[in-house]
Amino acid sequence: MESLESRRLMAVSAAAAAAMWSTNAKLIRQDQQIAEFPLITGKGQAIAIIDTGIDYNHPLLGSNGFGKGHKVISGYDFVDNDKDPMDTYGHGTAVAGIIGAKQFTYEGRKYRGIAPEANLIALRVDEANDEVPDSRIEAALEWVLAHRTEFNIVAVNISFGAGHYEGTHTSPYSDEMALLKKRGVFVAAASGNSGVSEPFGIQYPAADKSVFAVGAVDRFDVITEWTERGPTLDLLAPGDDVTTLGLGPRQVEIFSGTSFACPAVVATAALMRQANPNLRVQDMYSIFSSGSKANFDGDQEFGSVTKLTFERLDLRNSVALAVARKPGPFAAGEVAIAGNGNDIAFDADGVLHIAYYDSIERNLKYLTRETDGTVSAAQTIDTSGNDVGGYVSMAVDSRGRPGVAYFDGSAGDLRFAHFNGATWDIEIVDGRGSVGLYPSITYDGNDDAVISYFRKTSGDLRVARETAGAWRIDTVDYGGNVGRSTDIAWNKRSGEIAVAYEDSTHGWLKVARYVGGAWTTSAVDTLTLGVTHTSLAFDSANRPAVSYYDIYNADLKFSQFNGSSWSTQRLASKGAQGLYTQLYFTPAGVANIVYYNRKSNLVLQLTGGSGNTAWTAKQLQSNGGRYIALAVDPTDNTATYSWFQPGVAKLRVADV
Repeated sequence: MESLESRRLMAVSAAAAAAMWSTNAKLIRQDQQIAEFPLITGKGQAIAIIDTGIDYNHPLLGSNGFGKGHKVISGYDFVDNDKDPMDTYGHGTAVAGIIGAKQFTYEGRKYRGIAPEANLIALRVDEANDEVPDSRIEAALEWVLAHRTEFNIVAVNISFGAGHYEGTHTSPYSDEMALLKKRGVFVAAASGNSGVSEPFGIQYPAADKSVFAVGAVDRFDVITEWTERGPTLDLLAPGDDVTTLGLGPRQVEIFSGTSFACPAVVATAALMRQANPNLRVQDMYSIFSSGSKANFDGDQEFGSVTKLTFERLDLRNSVALAVARKPGPFAAGEVAIAGNGNDIAFDADGVLHIAYYDSIERNLKYLTRETDGTVSAAQTIDTSGNDVGGYVSMAVDSRGRPGVAYFDGSAGDLRFAHFNGATWDIEIVDGRGSVGLYPSITYDGNDDAVISYFRKTSGDLRVARETAGAWRIDTVDYGGNVGRSTDIAWNKRSGEIAVAYEDSTHGWLKVARYVGGAWTTSAVDTLTLGVTHTSLAFDSANRPAVSYYDIYNADLKFSQFNGSSWSTQRLASKGAQGLYTQLYFTPAGVANIVYYNRKSNLVLQLTGGSGNTAWTAKQLQSNGGRYIALAVDPTDNTATYSWFQPGVAKLRVADV
C-alpha cells in the first residue's frame, strides 16, 4: 500500500442553497453535467471499492445501514473474514464520498458525489494503511466476479498501489482483472504519489494492462508534483485538496493524493454506463480519451516533469459522448440511408468512426460503431451550405478525435472539421478558386493534420499541413493537370508521407513522397490512359505501394516500390474490376486489396505479397459494393470496410 495521503479536518456548515460549485467540480464541469443531464446520477449501477471499508452509517451517504435497501448495498471484510466491512480508518470512506456522497455545502461551496445514486460495494482489504497481501486483493476481485451480475457492478475502484513500472506489469491477480474487463467491468487504480522518477512510470495495479491508471491535478489544472506518471498513465482528475467524507463527528475532511483522483473517474464510468448500457470497457476508454482536455506536463508543473501530454477528465463531455454513442435506428451492419461518399477510421481503442455525405440532405454526417457492433445515430457536422461533403476523407488523431477533410460544393472550398471533445471546429483550409476535390487526410507524428487535394482551377496537386493552428499549403505537382484521385498516408515507422494521384494530362499514376523536408514526385505507371480509386499504404519494410483502377482497360492494378524502382502487376481484368480499391498490409507484410467488381456486382478481397507472389481471391459481398472505404483496427489488426447497397440505398459496414 502507498503511504496515507495528506488530510485536513473541518466541520460542515449550513451554507445557502444557492452556493457556488466547488473549484474542482467546475474544473471537470460537474456543474454542467448536472444541469444538462440531471437524470444521469448512477442510478441502478454499483461500484465496488476495494479499500479500508466504508462507514455505511455516514449521514452524507444517504442511508444509516448496510445491505439491501441501503447505499452500501453489500460487501465483505477480508481483513477480519466477516460480512461487516465497516471502515475504522477513513481512506475508503473518503473514496466513497467522492463517488456517491449526497449534495452538501461548506463555506459557500457545493459538493456532491459524481454518482450520488449509485450503489456502493465495500470490500475491506486493509485495516490501517498496512501491507496488503496479493491473496487478499485477489479474493476481493473474485468476490466482484461472483457478484457482478447480482448487484450490476459496473466499475471497481482501487486507490492503492506499490512499486514503479515503466510499462505494463502483472501479478497473481492480473487474470481476475482481465476477466472483469472482458465481462464489461471498468477497473481503475491510482497511479501513485511518489512523483516523477526515471524511468517514467506508475505503481501497480495501475500498471496492469487491464486497469485504467489515474493521476491527479490541482484546482488550477496543474499536474501535482507527487503524481507518478509515464506513458501508461491514462487520465488525470482532481486529487489535490479534495473535499469529501470523513469518520466520526467531523463529517467532512480534505484529502490529497491520486487515491482521490481515481474515484472521480470510476464514478464517471458508472454515469456513462447508465447513459448507455451498451458501452464496453474499450468504449469507455475511447470516450475518456476523446472527451477529455489535454494537459501538457511541463508548462506549469513543479519539480521533475515528463514533457508528455496527458488527458484530464471532463465529466460533462464524457457523459455527453456516452449519450451520443447510444445505438441509433439501424440494425447491425447498417449505417445510414445514402452515404455514397464516405470514409471510416478506427481510434486506438477499437471504436470505428464514420463520416459520410448525405446525398438527400446534401450535407456531411458523422457517427460511430462501438466495439459491440452497434452504430450510433448520426449527427450533422456542417450545414453551412446547400452542398457540403461530396468528397470526404477522415482520420483519427492520437487522442481519438476525428478530423474530416471535405469539399464545400457551394463555395468550391476545401474544409476541415475537427472534433474538439464536445463540438466540431470547422475552418476553410483553401478557398482560392475551385479547390478541395479528392481530399485525403492523415495525421503525422506531431498529431498535425495533413491533407492532399486537387485544385481544379489550376490543375495542381496540393498538400496542406496544419502546424500550430495555421495551415501551410504546398503545391506539390503542377505539371499539366495533376492531382485527381489523391490518397495520402503517413508511415509512423519512418515518418515518411506519400501521396498517390493521377496525372490526368498523361493518364499516369504518380506518387509524391515527402522525405527529409522536401517533396519528390515520380511516375509509377505510364502504361495507362487514366487511373482512379488510388489507395496507398506502406508495407512492413517501409516501402510505399498503391492499388488502383486502370480506367482505360477497366482493370485492377498494383504497384510497389522495391527500394529503387516501381514494379506493377495487373491483378484482375475483364469486366470493370478494381473500382473503389482499398489496400492494407498485415503486420507480417501480406498485402490485401478490397475492391468492387462492377460486372459481377461483388466486393472481393485479394491477398498476396510483393513481387510475383501469387494472389488469392475471396468474395466478401454480393449484390452491391460501390463507395468502399476501409480501416484497420489497431487493437487486433483486423480490417473493416464500408460499402453501399443499391436498391435499399444503404451504407453498410462489415468486417473482412
